[in-house]
Amino acid sequence: MAQILVVTTPSEADGEVVYSESVGSIHLEGHAGTQLVERLRWAVRDAQVAEHRALLHPATASDERPAAA
Repeated sequence: MAQILVVTTPSEADGEVVYSESVGSIHLEGHAGTQLVERLRWAVRDAQVAEHRALLHPATASDERPAAA
């Protein structure tokens, strides 16, 4: 069965899988197709938010800790 993946593409790290769904051609028809497109729209929006957040806050948790004396 085919799979749809929505993955973020941050500049310096592996992408985060935001959405993963196995689909068949039957899932693209009628109301099921409409629902699939809606879930895909939400996933793309979530990926964009995650990418934007990564650009605004590039520091990792280890960078925020004070240095040991």
